Amino acid sequence: MFVYSKKLGEETGNLEANSFQFSKITEEREAATDKGGNSVMAEFVAKINAANKIMGINAVRSQADIYKVFDQTVLRQFRPQGEFTLLDDLIPLSRSVRINAPVYEYVRSGGRGWAHTSMSGQIGAALDATTFDYDGTMVPVHDTGFKFNWRDPRLNNPDAYDVLADAQASSTETVRLQYVDYIYDGYKDDKGNFVKIDGKTWKGLRGDERVAQVTLTTDFAAAATTGQAMRDGLIKVRDTLRITNNSYAPLTLYVSPQIMSNTERYFSDNFQSSTILEEWRKLNGIAAIKEDAQLTGNELLLVPLTAGVIAPIVGSAFATVTDSRPHYNSDYVWRTWGAAGLMVKTDITGKFSVLHGKSA
Repeated sequence: MFVYSKKLGEETGNLEANSFQFSKITEEREAATDKGGNSVMAEFVAKINAANKIMGINAVRSQADIYKVFDQTVLRQFRPQGEFTLLDDLIPLSRSVRINAPVYEYVRSGGRGWAHTSMSGQIGAALDATTFDYDGTMVPVHDTGFKFNWRDPRLNNPDAYDVLADAQASSTETVRLQYVDYIYDGYKDDKGNFVKIDGKTWKGLRGDERVAQVTLTTDFAAAATTGQAMRDGLIKVRDTLRITNNSYAPLTLYVSPQIMSNTERYFSDNFQSSTILEEWRKLNGIAAIKEDAQLTGNELLLVPLTAGVIAPIVGSAFATVTDSRPHYNSDYVWRTWGAAGLMVKTDITGKFSVLHGKSA
């Protein structure tokens, strides 16, 4: 879960881990104090309330009110937006884990093993029937922040609460986009090298070894590509998963805006009864076709959302916390952060379940 929600926690089976994460965020919020040991957020709110009272405004807020607005903003930002449809579809699949584990490990099986069939059921259990090993994915922290100078005149205005809420909403959007970049392009250090934690890396859907990386031989974004060539090309890409890699779960196809636009033309100049997009939707195994703004040009993804092979791993849902103010002239600083990785499974024999394709 990317957000703190009892209702969503109960619906997804993540309530225990999500509640633990929220308790840690609450501790962090309460630990933010000024030089006198007072809550920074309470002191900040009291300052604004006092300014409003001088101006004859009776609206009084509490620090609980502000944090509630913050959490509701995160909840809203991580609802389906329509821009990054892959993220929208992955959010319900997320798994909440404890923040203290920088790497999340999971089992990779070796495909079908063997079992007994008998009338007595007394042959004994096939304890060595299935071969498996372990893989894992890192769970990094994604964060940003915003601040106000301790003498900022906006803090003495009636709209100070709105200014604060807008700044927090902007920081939440920035962190959300940072996670989208992580999904697609992985995690690199300042020198451009992929970071390795406990031997695990994540190179993004565009480059990771857990994802089938396919060079597209059909230009799905070009108007010169015929409807028949578009259909045959997609069948070839689909069969890379379904036949070559034995992945038979329903596939969601994510395409760039350029490809989506190109599929809206008629399949044939001589028979204008359907579009290329409509013909694609008739293909066996293609459950849905969606546009994703992170994809560009002749680029696509095939993802089996129902197969349990891809899921965000969330070590801490996203939230905004306040920094301490050790001096009287320390700025007011807030940080919006969360810890999340992405699990993409292959099996022990190297069969893929997720495919990324682009031109050479």
